[in-house]
Amino acid sequence: MQELRLYTPILFLLASQLAFAGGLLSNDYVRLVVQPPSTAVRPGSSAVVELHFTPVDGIHINIDPPVQFALDSATAITLTGKPAMTKDPDTGYLSTTTPVRQTIVLGKNTRAGKLSVKGTVTYFFCSESEGWCNRQKQPVEFTIFVKP
Repeated sequence: MQELRLYTPILFLLASQLAFAGGLLSNDYVRLVVQPPSTAVRPGSSAVVELHFTPVDGIHINIDPPVQFALDSATAITLTGKPAMTKDPDTGYLSTTTPVRQTIVLGKNTRAGKLSVKGTVTYFFCSESEGWCNRQKQPVEFTIFVKP
């Protein structure tokens, strides 16, 4: 019985690490869809990635602090400026009818073909009725097609 008490915390820790590594952690309050450029992009040129947020009823996305978009360091893409966000004039929060837009620039030596891009989107969302807020740091992955 004492062995069980000793190993239980270790099992919970391992299970939580496996869930995170497998991408099982999710946000039940906000759906995030990343839309890469719809056309192929030439090396050295810029394009726009759109972030579409869809919160459930009673949840809003904060504009302050702003949405942040970061790419893994191994990618051949750099971000230009900060994400462009639209404030809902009625609520003062992020407008979910207009996507957040992030300008990217492909490296000049990027090879033609499919380019897998990984990154992280960080944002704050709040419950209007329950009075709580959370920070979400969500991993994202998408593909960009690079012209020869």
